[in-house]
Amino acid sequence: MKLVLAMLLCATALGAVSAHASEEPTRFIERKSEGWFFYKDPKELPPPPPPIIVPTKPLETAKNPPEKDQQEPFSVSWLRENMPKLLDAAIDDPTKENVEAYMYAQRVAMDKSQRYAEMTTRVVAADPFLDENNRVPIATYTKPFFLRNAQAGISDALKHVAKVGGLWVFFDSKCSFCQPQVNTVQEIAKQYGFVTKFISMDGKTLPNVPEFVANSGQASILNLRITPTTVLVVPPNNYFIVSQGMMAQDQLAERIIAAADSKDLLPKDIALKIHTYDRGVLTNEDTKQGASNDPKKWVQYLKNKLEGRYEGDSNHAQ
Repeated sequence: MKLVLAMLLCATALGAVSAHASEEPTRFIERKSEGWFFYKDPKELPPPPPPIIVPTKPLETAKNPPEKDQQEPFSVSWLRENMPKLLDAAIDDPTKENVEAYMYAQRVAMDKSQRYAEMTTRVVAADPFLDENNRVPIATYTKPFFLRNAQAGISDALKHVAKVGGLWVFFDSKCSFCQPQVNTVQEIAKQYGFVTKFISMDGKTLPNVPEFVANSGQASILNLRITPTTVLVVPPNNYFIVSQGMMAQDQLAERIIAAADSKDLLPKDIALKIHTYDRGVLTNEDTKQGASNDPKKWVQYLKNKLEGRYEGDSNHAQ
Protein backbone atom coordinates (compact mmCIF):
# COMPACT_ATOMS: atom_id res chain seq x y z
CA MET A 1 0.00 0.00 0.00
CA LYS A 2 2.82 2.32 0.87
CA LEU A 3 4.54 1.43 -2.39
CA VAL A 4 1.47 2.32 -4.47
CA LEU A 5 1.09 5.60 -2.64
CA ALA A 6 4.75 6.51 -3.30
CA MET A 7 4.39 5.77 -7.01
CA LEU A 8 1.32 7.99 -7.26
CA LEU A 9 3.17 10.86 -5.55
CA CYS A 10 6.07 10.53 -7.99
CA ALA A 11 3.77 10.58 -11.01
CA THR A 12 2.05 13.69 -9.72
CA ALA A 13 5.37 15.48 -9.17
CA LEU A 14 6.62 14.61 -12.65
CA GLY A 15 3.45 15.95 -14.21
CA ALA A 16 3.81 19.23 -12.35
CA VAL A 17 7.40 19.62 -13.44
CA SER A 18 6.49 18.83 -17.03
CA ALA A 19 3.67 21.39 -16.97
CA HIS A 20 5.93 24.02 -15.46
CA ALA A 21 8.66 23.36 -18.05
CA SER A 22 6.20 23.84 -20.91
CA GLU A 23 5.70 27.44 -19.80
CA GLU A 24 8.70 29.40 -21.13
CA PRO A 25 10.06 31.75 -18.49
CA THR A 26 10.11 35.36 -19.43
CA ARG A 27 13.31 36.32 -17.55
CA PHE A 28 16.83 35.27 -18.43
CA ILE A 29 17.61 34.44 -14.81
CA GLU A 30 14.85 31.87 -14.93
CA ARG A 31 16.36 30.43 -18.13
CA LYS A 32 19.95 30.31 -16.96
CA SER A 33 20.18 26.61 -17.61
CA GLU A 34 19.88 27.34 -21.32
CA GLY A 35 23.30 29.04 -21.48
CA TRP A 36 24.19 32.22 -23.38
CA PHE A 37 21.58 33.53 -25.78
CA PHE A 38 23.59 32.92 -28.95
CA TYR A 39 23.75 29.22 -28.22
CA LYS A 40 20.02 28.90 -28.47
CA ASP A 41 18.70 28.21 -31.90
CA PRO A 42 15.48 30.04 -32.68
CA LYS A 43 12.49 27.88 -33.22
CA GLU A 44 11.86 29.40 -36.67
CA LEU A 45 14.68 30.94 -38.69
CA PRO A 46 13.73 33.87 -40.92
CA PRO A 47 14.00 33.08 -44.58
CA PRO A 48 17.41 34.05 -45.98
CA PRO A 49 17.48 37.16 -48.16
CA PRO A 50 17.58 36.49 -51.87
CA PRO A 51 21.16 36.38 -53.20
CA ILE A 52 22.40 39.51 -54.94
CA ILE A 53 23.23 38.59 -58.46
CA VAL A 54 25.64 40.97 -60.15
CA PRO A 55 25.20 40.71 -63.90
CA THR A 56 28.44 39.98 -65.60
CA LYS A 57 29.37 42.56 -68.23
CA PRO A 58 30.35 41.23 -71.56
CA LEU A 59 33.98 41.83 -72.39
CA GLU A 60 34.26 45.21 -74.06
CA THR A 61 35.86 45.11 -77.40
CA ALA A 62 38.70 47.56 -77.90
CA LYS A 63 37.59 50.80 -79.46
CA ASN A 64 40.54 50.66 -81.78
CA PRO A 65 41.26 47.01 -82.42
CA PRO A 66 44.85 46.41 -83.38
CA GLU A 67 45.22 46.68 -87.06
CA LYS A 68 46.46 43.75 -88.94
CA ASP A 69 49.88 43.93 -90.45
CA GLN A 70 49.32 45.99 -93.56
CA GLN A 71 52.84 45.55 -94.92
CA GLU A 72 52.94 44.22 -98.40
CA PRO A 73 55.36 41.38 -98.95
CA PHE A 74 58.78 42.71 -100.00
CA SER A 75 57.64 46.33 -99.64
CA VAL A 76 60.19 48.85 -98.40
CA SER A 77 58.63 48.82 -94.93
CA TRP A 78 58.74 45.00 -94.92
CA LEU A 79 62.39 45.00 -95.97
CA ARG A 80 63.29 47.70 -93.44
CA GLU A 81 61.78 45.64 -90.61
CA ASN A 82 62.85 42.16 -91.64
CA MET A 83 66.27 42.52 -93.24
CA PRO A 84 68.05 43.26 -89.93
CA LYS A 85 66.37 40.20 -88.42
CA LEU A 86 67.34 38.03 -91.38
CA LEU A 87 70.92 39.30 -91.21
CA ASP A 88 71.14 38.61 -87.48
CA ALA A 89 69.83 35.11 -88.00
CA ALA A 90 72.28 34.49 -90.84
CA ILE A 91 75.24 35.66 -88.74
CA ASP A 92 74.19 33.86 -85.55
CA ASP A 93 73.33 30.63 -87.35
CA PRO A 94 74.81 30.68 -90.88
CA THR A 95 72.90 27.79 -92.29
CA LYS A 96 72.18 27.58 -95.99
CA GLU A 97 68.55 28.54 -95.39
CA ASN A 98 69.34 31.56 -93.19
CA VAL A 99 72.02 32.98 -95.46
CA GLU A 100 69.92 32.34 -98.54
CA ALA A 101 66.92 34.11 -96.99
CA TYR A 102 68.93 37.25 -96.24
CA MET A 103 70.68 37.29 -99.62
CA TYR A 104 67.40 37.02 -101.50
CA ALA A 105 65.89 39.80 -99.40
CA GLN A 106 68.95 41.89 -100.29
CA ARG A 107 68.44 41.02 -103.94
CA VAL A 108 64.88 42.32 -103.77
CA ALA A 109 66.07 45.58 -102.21
CA MET A 110 68.75 46.08 -104.87
CA ASP A 111 66.35 45.37 -107.71
CA LYS A 112 63.80 47.81 -106.31
CA SER A 113 66.57 50.42 -106.07
CA GLN A 114 67.48 49.84 -109.70
CA ARG A 115 63.87 50.31 -110.79
CA TYR A 116 63.71 53.55 -108.79
CA ALA A 117 66.96 54.82 -110.35
CA GLU A 118 65.70 54.06 -113.85
CA MET A 119 62.45 55.92 -113.28
CA THR A 120 64.32 58.83 -111.66
CA THR A 121 66.42 59.22 -114.80
CA ARG A 122 63.31 59.33 -116.97
CA VAL A 123 61.50 61.82 -114.74
CA VAL A 124 64.49 64.15 -114.45
CA ALA A 125 65.17 64.05 -118.18
CA ALA A 126 61.57 65.02 -118.91
CA ASP A 127 61.32 67.82 -116.32
CA PRO A 128 63.59 70.86 -116.76
CA PHE A 129 63.00 71.94 -113.16
CA LEU A 130 64.51 68.70 -111.86
CA ASP A 131 67.48 68.54 -114.22
CA GLU A 132 70.50 69.99 -112.40
CA ASN A 133 72.29 70.40 -115.71
CA ASN A 134 69.97 73.30 -116.44
CA ARG A 135 71.26 75.12 -113.35
CA VAL A 136 74.95 74.26 -113.42
CA PRO A 137 76.37 72.55 -116.54
CA ILE A 138 77.62 69.05 -115.88
CA ALA A 139 79.42 68.32 -119.15
CA THR A 140 83.14 69.05 -119.09
CA TYR A 141 83.16 71.09 -122.31
CA THR A 142 80.47 73.45 -120.95
CA LYS A 143 82.27 74.16 -117.67
CA PRO A 144 84.67 76.79 -119.05
CA PHE A 145 81.77 78.80 -120.48
CA PHE A 146 79.94 78.67 -117.16
CA LEU A 147 83.04 79.65 -115.20
CA ARG A 148 83.83 82.51 -117.58
CA ASN A 149 80.38 83.93 -117.03
CA ALA A 150 80.79 83.56 -113.28
CA GLN A 151 84.17 85.27 -113.39
CA ALA A 152 82.73 88.07 -115.49
CA GLY A 153 80.11 88.64 -112.81
CA ILE A 154 82.82 88.83 -110.13
CA SER A 155 84.82 91.32 -112.21
CA ASP A 156 81.79 93.54 -112.81
CA ALA A 157 80.92 93.43 -109.12
CA LEU A 158 84.43 94.43 -108.00
CA LYS A 159 84.55 97.29 -110.50
CA HIS A 160 81.23 98.59 -109.22
CA VAL A 161 82.29 98.32 -105.55
CA ALA A 162 85.51 100.18 -106.38
CA LYS A 163 83.40 103.11 -107.59
CA VAL A 164 81.47 103.41 -104.31
CA GLY A 165 84.06 102.32 -101.75
CA GLY A 166 87.70 101.79 -100.93
CA LEU A 167 90.02 99.46 -99.00
CA TRP A 168 91.89 100.14 -95.77
CA VAL A 169 94.75 97.91 -94.68
CA PHE A 170 95.93 97.96 -91.06
CA PHE A 171 99.51 96.70 -90.70
CA ASP A 172 102.44 96.56 -88.32
CA SER A 173 106.05 96.92 -89.39
CA LYS A 174 107.02 93.83 -87.38
CA CYS A 175 104.18 91.68 -88.81
CA SER A 176 105.51 88.96 -91.16
CA PHE A 177 102.11 88.52 -92.88
CA CYS A 178 101.46 92.20 -93.47
CA GLN A 179 103.72 92.72 -96.48
CA PRO A 180 102.17 89.86 -98.56
CA GLN A 181 98.68 91.12 -97.69
CA VAL A 182 99.59 94.65 -98.75
CA ASN A 183 100.81 93.24 -102.08
CA THR A 184 97.47 91.44 -102.57
CA VAL A 185 95.42 94.55 -101.85
CA GLN A 186 97.60 96.63 -104.14
CA GLU A 187 97.04 94.14 -106.95
CA ILE A 188 93.26 94.20 -106.51
CA ALA A 189 93.31 97.99 -106.37
CA LYS A 190 95.32 98.17 -109.59
CA GLN A 191 93.07 95.67 -111.39
CA TYR A 192 89.66 97.05 -110.38
CA GLY A 193 90.38 100.67 -109.45
CA PHE A 194 90.03 100.67 -105.65
CA VAL A 195 91.18 103.65 -103.61
CA THR A 196 93.41 102.35 -100.83
CA LYS A 197 94.69 103.62 -97.47
CA PHE A 198 97.45 101.89 -95.50
CA ILE A 199 97.34 102.48 -91.74
CA SER A 200 100.35 101.68 -89.55
CA MET A 201 99.69 100.45 -86.03
CA ASP A 202 103.21 101.25 -84.79
CA GLY A 203 103.85 104.36 -86.89
CA LYS A 204 106.43 102.65 -89.12
CA THR A 205 106.14 101.66 -92.76
CA LEU A 206 106.81 98.58 -94.88
CA PRO A 207 109.12 98.30 -97.90
CA ASN A 208 106.17 98.01 -100.29
CA VAL A 209 104.13 100.83 -98.76
CA PRO A 210 105.12 104.17 -100.31
CA GLU A 211 102.53 106.14 -98.38
CA PHE A 212 100.84 105.40 -95.06
CA VAL A 213 99.14 107.10 -92.13
CA ALA A 214 99.55 106.30 -88.46
CA ASN A 215 96.62 104.79 -86.60
CA SER A 216 94.69 107.58 -84.91
CA GLY A 217 91.89 105.62 -83.31
CA GLN A 218 90.43 103.85 -86.34
CA ALA A 219 91.58 100.42 -85.10
CA SER A 220 89.94 101.01 -81.72
CA ILE A 221 86.66 102.06 -83.33
CA LEU A 222 86.64 98.89 -85.44
CA ASN A 223 87.77 96.78 -82.45
CA LEU A 224 90.71 95.33 -84.38
CA ARG A 225 93.00 92.88 -82.62
CA ILE A 226 95.36 91.44 -85.22
CA THR A 227 97.27 92.55 -88.30
CA PRO A 228 96.97 92.57 -91.20
CA THR A 229 93.29 93.51 -91.37
CA THR A 230 91.54 94.61 -94.55
CA VAL A 231 88.39 96.74 -94.33
CA LEU A 232 85.93 97.72 -97.07
CA VAL A 233 84.97 101.34 -96.49
CA VAL A 234 81.87 102.79 -98.15
CA PRO A 235 81.28 106.48 -97.42
CA PRO A 236 79.92 108.11 -95.49
CA ASN A 237 80.17 105.74 -92.53
CA ASN A 238 80.01 102.07 -93.59
CA TYR A 239 82.87 99.78 -92.58
CA PHE A 240 83.03 96.05 -93.34
CA ILE A 241 85.93 93.91 -92.11
CA VAL A 242 86.60 91.52 -95.00
CA SER A 243 89.86 89.93 -93.89
CA GLN A 244 91.76 89.46 -90.63
CA GLY A 245 95.07 87.89 -91.48
CA MET A 246 96.71 87.09 -94.80
CA MET A 247 94.38 86.01 -97.63
CA ALA A 248 94.77 85.03 -101.27
CA GLN A 249 93.55 87.44 -103.94
CA ASP A 250 90.57 85.38 -105.12
CA GLN A 251 89.46 84.80 -101.53
CA LEU A 252 89.76 88.47 -100.72
CA ALA A 253 87.75 89.35 -103.85
CA GLU A 254 84.97 86.96 -102.76
CA ARG A 255 84.89 88.52 -99.30
CA ILE A 256 84.63 92.04 -100.74
CA ILE A 257 81.74 90.99 -103.00
CA ALA A 258 79.95 89.16 -100.17
CA ALA A 259 80.18 92.23 -97.94
CA ALA A 260 78.86 94.50 -100.70
CA ASP A 261 76.06 92.09 -101.60
CA SER A 262 74.95 91.70 -97.97
CA LYS A 263 74.43 95.47 -97.78
CA ASP A 264 72.65 95.69 -101.17
CA LEU A 265 75.45 97.76 -102.69
CA LEU A 266 75.28 95.92 -106.02
CA PRO A 267 72.85 96.71 -108.87
CA LYS A 268 70.33 93.99 -109.59
CA ASP A 269 71.84 92.91 -112.90
CA ILE A 270 75.31 92.52 -111.37
CA ALA A 271 73.90 90.73 -108.30
CA LEU A 272 72.28 88.16 -110.59
CA LYS A 273 75.62 87.50 -112.28
CA ILE A 274 77.42 86.69 -109.03
CA HIS A 275 74.57 84.46 -107.84
CA THR A 276 75.30 81.95 -110.57
CA TYR A 277 74.66 78.96 -108.37
CA ASP A 278 71.34 80.37 -107.19
CA ARG A 279 69.80 79.82 -110.60
CA GLY A 280 66.59 77.85 -110.19
CA VAL A 281 66.86 77.64 -106.38
CA LEU A 282 63.75 77.94 -104.22
CA THR A 283 63.87 80.69 -101.61
CA ASN A 284 62.96 80.31 -97.94
CA GLU A 285 59.76 82.22 -98.63
CA ASP A 286 58.84 79.69 -101.33
CA THR A 287 59.01 76.79 -98.89
CA LYS A 288 57.12 78.45 -96.04
CA GLN A 289 53.83 77.59 -97.70
CA GLY A 290 52.36 75.26 -100.26
CA ALA A 291 52.77 71.96 -98.42
CA SER A 292 49.71 69.74 -98.21
CA ASN A 293 48.69 66.12 -97.98
CA ASP A 294 48.03 66.05 -101.70
CA PRO A 295 51.31 65.58 -103.62
CA LYS A 296 49.71 66.78 -106.86
CA LYS A 297 48.92 70.15 -105.30
CA TRP A 298 52.32 70.90 -103.78
CA VAL A 299 54.22 69.60 -106.82
CA GLN A 300 52.27 72.02 -109.00
CA TYR A 301 52.87 74.78 -106.43
CA LEU A 302 56.64 74.25 -106.60
CA LYS A 303 56.58 74.18 -110.39
CA ASN A 304 54.79 77.52 -110.40
CA LYS A 305 57.41 78.98 -108.07
CA LEU A 306 60.29 77.72 -110.22
CA GLU A 307 58.77 79.05 -113.42
CA GLY A 308 61.01 81.85 -114.67
CA ARG A 309 63.82 81.24 -112.17
CA TYR A 310 66.01 79.84 -114.91
CA GLU A 311 65.97 83.14 -116.74
CA GLY A 312 67.77 84.66 -113.75
CA ASP A 313 64.82 86.52 -112.23
CA SER A 314 64.84 85.30 -108.62
CA ASN A 315 61.76 87.38 -107.83
CA HIS A 316 59.62 85.82 -110.50
CA ALA A 317 56.41 84.03 -109.53
CA GLN A 318 56.43 85.13 -105.94
